[in-house]
Amino acid sequence: MKHTAPLLYSLMAGLLAYPMLGYTVATEFRPPDDPAAQPAPAATPMDDARQAQRKLLEQRVAAKWDALIRKDFAAAYSFTSPAYRKLYSAEAFKRNFGDKVAWQRITVVDVNFQNDDAATVGINLFVVYHDAQSGKPLDMKTYVQEPWVRTEGQWWYLMKQ
Repeated sequence: MKHTAPLLYSLMAGLLAYPMLGYTVATEFRPPDDPAAQPAPAATPMDDARQAQRKLLEQRVAAKWDALIRKDFAAAYSFTSPAYRKLYSAEAFKRNFGDKVAWQRITVVDVNFQNDDAATVGINLFVVYHDAQSGKPLDMKTYVQEPWVRTEGQWWYLMKQ
């Protein structure tokens, strides 16, 4: 029994030191071209700016769809690009939508920036479709891609007529 205590102490000291030993050995003997040996790149100001733009864009997409879900077409129209609003009235915008679909909610799936001022936003759109033949509502989900542009420092939905 008296020989067991020193052995236990040695074993415990080895276990405590092992993670440090493993870390030292792993970093010392990795080849320089091994990606795992390289530290993760720090976020650049461009990455931070792009993330900030993505967040702003996602907020605008959500607000536009929130207005459509409430059937507040005037509010939804306010998210269309200034160029669209110069050409089309809010009433013309409203005529693009029927009454067979009730939008329920959206989730932003992806944002693809073409450049600093143009992006395509992919969303899952959850709707209830009112089938005229059966008269039964059908819950559905569809994936939609929307073009958005940034002008005058703001993101706008690029409505295609």
